[in-house]
Amino acid sequence: MANRNLMPIGRFARSCRLSVKALRHYDELGLLKPEFVDPGSKYRYYGRDQARDAIMIGMLRSLDLPLAVIRNALAAAPGDLKALVEAETTRIEAEVAARQKTLLSLRHIAQSGGLSPYQIEIREHPKRNVARISGTTDSSRLIPDTTELIYALMDELKRAGVEFLDPVLAINEFSDDTDRIDVHACSGFTAEPTELHRAKLVELPAGSFACLTHTGPYETLGLAHHAAFAWIQERGHEALGPVWEFYANDPAEVPPEELITDVALPLSRGRSDS
Repeated sequence: MANRNLMPIGRFARSCRLSVKALRHYDELGLLKPEFVDPGSKYRYYGRDQARDAIMIGMLRSLDLPLAVIRNALAAAPGDLKALVEAETTRIEAEVAARQKTLLSLRHIAQSGGLSPYQIEIREHPKRNVARISGTTDSSRLIPDTTELIYALMDELKRAGVEFLDPVLAINEFSDDTDRIDVHACSGFTAEPTELHRAKLVELPAGSFACLTHTGPYETLGLAHHAAFAWIQERGHEALGPVWEFYANDPAEVPPEELITDVALPLSRGRSDS
């Protein structure tokens, strides 16, 4: 081997603060190929000009970036690198939010002492006339987007010269095969508004509902939804529509652990009402 600037894999690994195993793995993936492989001994040798890429790979791996992203980052022009990093940042933010939601739910289960710590009963809800603003979101944006819709509805009623009636509610229609969620923010009103722009006046039908009260952050409401669906199935009922959420207090005025949400699942009567 004539080139004295080449380093055997062990020395190169130490100089780049990587393990020999990692360098072999990067070679197998085509991420960082050695400059020379001895045909007889199969020993790998690396050039000094490869050290920068090796060190950058180690840095990016320490950030838990996927190898495919690292490969693209090494080859990217500055403008493309910025877009790539921003996309990866968005992905990680969504993952962190999902894990935080999981953590809150697990804590809620631990504190309540059960998987379904709710008193559930069937109640009759009368029909009600409401103002409604609808929008579309996904699971990662459900809470902020629902909150935005509710405040937009309140503002529109106020501009129309009427007051909204507590409690405001949201009806969230989940798609069966996508992450699409159609959100309907609804509120009663003190007098029928005559000038609405985004909001519409609709009638919510009367019916039988499986009802429970959930106390805690909105991120943990999925536990209440599952409890309601499990309860009606055990009693031979069927859900006639999406869950209704009535918000008993304002997240701007109370801490998340004190938020109270009445959950109501419209249903058909089955074999038992108990």
